[in-house]
Amino acid sequence: MNIEIWSDYICPFCYIGKRRLESALEQFAAPNEVFIEYKSFELNPQTSMYSGKSMHQILSEKHGMSLEQAKKAHAELEQQAAMMGLVYNIDQIKPTNTFDAHRLTQYAKSVGKDQQLAEKMFYSYYTDAKLISDHDTLASIAESSWNE
Repeated sequence: MNIEIWSDYICPFCYIGKRRLESALEQFAAPNEVFIEYKSFELNPQTSMYSGKSMHQILSEKHGMSLEQAKKAHAELEQQAAMMGLVYNIDQIKPTNTFDAHRLTQYAKSVGKDQQLAEKMFYSYYTDAKLISDHDTLASIAESSWNE
């Protein structure tokens, strides 16, 4: 079975979905017959590099909600992530453009490391609150992925 995953690293539901898929595959009778391919998809290609705005500010502005409503929505999202064993540090996340992160993912695919890189990229963004548009950060993520 071939599974194509079209996701963006800045999509919090994509990381939760990744973990849910992994959980489902653990129960699948033939997990070694599943091939997962990561496709690159930018949720918003016009997103600028990190502007200094928080995730709360961006959500508030995008959907016309108060900052308090955005924080409440993010707290609920953090709870959903925790149910899948993930730690989201939304207060510290640096929203940014993901074009170069996707370019790196496609290179990682060419050397058979896209699975490892995708996991490290999501973890770096949501748990460690790394700036995944920064080239030094991307190189560090790649290096740790290659060493697995």
